[in-house]
Amino acid sequence: MSVKCYDDAIIAKFRSLFNDDTIHILPVENAIRFTGQLKKDNVRFPMISTTRLGYSIIGSNVNFNAKRIGSFTKRDGEDNNIFAQTIPIRIEYQLDVFTVDQESCDNITRELIFFFYQHPTLLAHFEYGLDIDHNFNLFLNDDIVDNSDTVEHINNGVMFRNTLTFYTDDARLFRSKKQKQGEVVASVEILTKEGIENNVQYPKSNK
Repeated sequence: MSVKCYDDAIIAKFRSLFNDDTIHILPVENAIRFTGQLKKDNVRFPMISTTRLGYSIIGSNVNFNAKRIGSFTKRDGEDNNIFAQTIPIRIEYQLDVFTVDQESCDNITRELIFFFYQHPTLLAHFEYGLDIDHNFNLFLNDDIVDNSDTVEHINNGVMFRNTLTFYTDDARLFRSKKQKQGEVVASVEILTKEGIENNVQYPKSNK
């Protein structure tokens, strides 16, 4: 599904930003358990958890040609033209920062805020027979919520948690469409020395 390609692009960017391979798209309540499994139950903090909250179709931006015909992307090896059909969507995300001290939590949150404002554009790659890239932008919502009092994993040493929400509204649902490359056949009359050769088709059949 197209949406996961945006998830993957976001996770790859966060991993490169923090050099942390424990960042995954998964519900916050499963983050510590999942990360513990990856690290053989030796959970490391600080930790960032990213969750996709859902997505919606931007109906006002739906284009008839884009959803029905699509845009030409390439030709395959069987003389098919490949078109990319698209529908615009908005995807909502939540990001949680878990730390063992307030200062670390604030510092990581600060870096994330600067990241969203300075480097909002990411690149997602889509297969589905298309093999294309799509640029999209991330937008941070204004409120940063301190959810430290809701942390349920005190026994793991997690004492502080900041929650941010962000979205992209220039994402697309992609689907490939194949169309056989057509051959134009013309029926003409040719004047020769012997007279008119009627109903000659070009290109001529080999039969």
